[in-house]
Amino acid sequence: NTNTNTNADADADTAATDAPPPPPALVLSGVRVNYPGVARPVLDGIELCLQPGERVAVIGGSGAGKSTLLAVAAGELPAAAGQVRALPCTWLTQHTELFQDSLRDNLRLADPQADDARLWAVLGAAGLADDVRRLAQGLDTPLGEGGLGLSGGQARRLALARLLLRPSRLWLLDEATEGLDADTARDVLQRLDAHAAGRTLLITTHLRREAALAGRIVRLEQGRIVAQACRGTPGFAAELARLRPP
Repeated sequence: NTNTNTNADADADTAATDAPPPPPALVLSGVRVNYPGVARPVLDGIELCLQPGERVAVIGGSGAGKSTLLAVAAGELPAAAGQVRALPCTWLTQHTELFQDSLRDNLRLADPQADDARLWAVLGAAGLADDVRRLAQGLDTPLGEGGLGLSGGQARRLALARLLLRPSRLWLLDEATEGLDADTARDVLQRLDAHAAGRTLLITTHLRREAALAGRIVRLEQGRIVAQACRGTPGFAAELARLRPP
C-alpha cells in the first residue's frame, strides 16, 4: 500500500504560496539631488523601483541626469531628499578605470582573492582570453595608466571581466559600449546579456542597442521622469526609436 500525505503536500504548497516576495533590488523614492552652484535640481522627485531580475534602461539627452541617477543608486552620491534602498551593486562606468599595474592586478580589483583559474574564466567569458594568451607576459603584462597598451575594445572587455568577478546581483551600466565599433559593441552586449541571467540591470544610455537589453525604458528630462514604457507596448518601440542607432 502507498500512503500519500496530502495534508502535508497541501501545507507545503500553502507555505510556498504564502512566502513573502523578495524585496526590490533598487528603490528610489522621492529622490532629489542638487549640485552646488546649480539652481535647478539635477534629479527631482525620482520614483523608481526595480524588481529582482528586471532590466531597466534610463534614456534622455545630455544633462538629463542619467549618470547622476546611477551614482545615487550606487551610493556614491547622497540624495538631498528622498530614500534610496539598493542591493550591493557593481557599477560599470562610462570610462574604463584601469591602473598602472599588471593585467592580473587590474582584474583583482574586483576580487583580490581570485586565483588565476577564475581570472582566465572571466577573461574567456568577456572574449579577451585569446588576446591575453597572445601577450608575451600574459596576466603579468604591465598596463599603463588608463589601460595604455590596450585597444578601447580590449579595455572594455577587461572591465566586463572585472564585472563578472563580482557576485553582485545588481549591475549599473553607464553607456556600456560607448566608443566601441559596431561589431565589438554587439559582442560585448551579447556577453553581458548571457551572463546577466538572474541579475537586475539598470542601464543608462543614448544608444538603441543598449536600451534593447531592457524590458522597461524610463525617460529623463531635466532631472525628472517624464515617460515609462514596457517591452511589447507601442510606447516601448517609440522610446527606442528616439535613440541613436544601431
